[in-house]
Amino acid sequence: MPRFAPASILGRRACLILSMVCLSGAALHGRAGEPAADAAPIDPEAVKNLEAAYPAAAAGKTRHVILLPHKERGAEDDFKVEIVAGRTIDTDGVNTYRFGGEFRERDIPGWGFSYFEVDALGAPLSTRIAPTAGTPTVKAFAPGPRMLVRYNSRLPLVVYAPEGTEIRWRLWRAEGQPQPAEAR
Repeated sequence: MPRFAPASILGRRACLILSMVCLSGAALHGRAGEPAADAAPIDPEAVKNLEAAYPAAAAGKTRHVILLPHKERGAEDDFKVEIVAGRTIDTDGVNTYRFGGEFRERDIPGWGFSYFEVDALGAPLSTRIAPTAGTPTVKAFAPGPRMLVRYNSRLPLVVYAPEGTEIRWRLWRAEGQPQPAEAR
């Protein structure tokens, strides 16, 4: 097994962390609208489409907008966007929490665009592990429904959700070329 000097190990870790940040930008932090300093610029076409086509949120709902960094059309095929609805809640730090719910895709009549709606999340579900006495509560994001959508930097991703619901997102990237499947 090769041995590395401590400086090279730190360099490899820093390189790995930097590549993760460059790949996903704000997605690692899970907050839409917080582009990384080195992220590609937002496509002006997406902003124009947002202002023209997408309606304001109805009473009791919030409109969440994700503007993706610009990529060339061929490069977009290697990416998907995962959208996650949920809430930050007080947890015991031991159990896993999540919400139920569902995403629905809706078309905007006359535009050919679509947006997404999230149902009310309801009460959180959790595993039933008994924490030790005196365990402090911890604020944590409890995810709810998730959806994987294609990457299109020319259109905003618009999600309408009940007030108090957080929408987070992250990028998924395909590595390498598609491999042939073996026929058996």
